[in-house]
Amino acid sequence: MIKKSKTPKKVAKKSNKAKKPKNTGLEEDSGIILIDDDLVTDKDKELEERRAYLEEARSQDSME
Repeated sequence: MIKKSKTPKKVAKKSNKAKKPKNTGLEEDSGIILIDDDLVTDKDKELEERRAYLEEARSQDSME
């Protein structure tokens, strides 16, 4: 049979100091993404989509 000792065990204290992140040599991410791409826009399609959007917005306003 195993006997338990009646003396309380000491609990290890955790350090309250904040750990500093390791310096990886990289700068902080600014969140900006640059995309170098030569996109050709179809002006006729763009104008058609704008007209459709405005028409839908007008119909929504007239319903209110």
